[in-house]
Amino acid sequence: MSHYLIVGQKFSPLSDYILAHGDTYTLLQDVKKTKFPEKKFKHRILADFSNRDSVLATVGTLQKSFDGVITVYENYVVATSWISEYLGLPGLPVSVAEACTDKYQMRSLFAKSSEKISPAFAEVTNETEVRLFAQQHGFPLILKPANLAKSLLVTRNNDLDELIANYQKSTELLQDTYKKYASSRTPKLIIEEFMEGSVHSVDAFVDSNGTPHILEHIVDYETGYDIGYDDNFHYSRIIPSSMSSEDQNALRRCAETGIKALGMKNSPAHVEIIMTKDGPRIVEIGARNGGYRERMHRLANGIDITGASLQLARGEQPTITATKNSGCAVLELFPKTPGNYEMISNIDTMESLPSLEYLSIKARLGDFVGKSSDGYRAVAIIILANDDIEKLNYDRNFINKHCRVVTR
Repeated sequence: MSHYLIVGQKFSPLSDYILAHGDTYTLLQDVKKTKFPEKKFKHRILADFSNRDSVLATVGTLQKSFDGVITVYENYVVATSWISEYLGLPGLPVSVAEACTDKYQMRSLFAKSSEKISPAFAEVTNETEVRLFAQQHGFPLILKPANLAKSLLVTRNNDLDELIANYQKSTELLQDTYKKYASSRTPKLIIEEFMEGSVHSVDAFVDSNGTPHILEHIVDYETGYDIGYDDNFHYSRIIPSSMSSEDQNALRRCAETGIKALGMKNSPAHVEIIMTKDGPRIVEIGARNGGYRERMHRLANGIDITGASLQLARGEQPTITATKNSGCAVLELFPKTPGNYEMISNIDTMESLPSLEYLSIKARLGDFVGKSSDGYRAVAIIILANDDIEKLNYDRNFINKHCRVVTR
């Protein structure tokens, strides 16, 4: 029986998987992320994640032997590397974990690669630096936090007035957004060239030798901008990819180059890439599985993503061979107009679609809902799956055209 240390927050699909396979786990939970710190739970130990010493002090009190350390959340990638190093277990080197969670450090390592795999960028701390970068590179430009997830506070800026307005808004929201979603991180903004092209992700598992084992199936994205929203969220994630075989091979090569540039090992790698007219360019690499990938690759490809992650945590080679080639799509719904949540249009028809696998509405009636770029989360999450790709696309197109978040 293997015993895993899950770091930061509980992810039920992971903990349930571990128990279902006859193993066990201890959850080292962030005390700031629990509603009931006074309660005692069988598998839970609370820890203060505000700094390395406090985390390792708690780990040092655990009278248990672990076979692997794992997290599924971006905010705890660095802490997981501290712990795996402390316990002498397989994990990301600490410096690599820091680079994987800070886009400024990440871009700096990409810039040393033998080929261009990422855009020009800079950290900005004042309006003068913002104006200087714009003068040197032109528009459009992307302004984003260096170390937040879920497209929070990410904006596309088409001219100087828009850029300065979004910079001012981002600086006003920055502290509170970090406090809410990443309290242990230092707030930081970067500016970078906008990359025109289609958005994709390549997922991989990097073994203890630093060799990337790359999944064959690439995920295509649609962003908020693609569907006519003034917001840079990921609207849809789709398997199988509609890209040509040649372009898919180029995306995989780019992902491998980026993973090696960071020096990753003993970790999943989630690589977001834009296919520009000049070739693939990496948006970011996360040292974790991509959002919803456990379900997507299980439903579409028969791949056990969770099992592969646990294999890496034990220092073993990952098993990622696909056993089928079906279709899956994940949609995140945001409001086009911020306001109080009223409903999702045509939801009754949506619920009867043959491809509907999962529907979760996150907002309650009357809740204020808004843009991802203003720090809000998705109102609804929809997962479609179908062996018949034409039927999957038909159902997805119905949602695209007829299902909207209605606000008042």
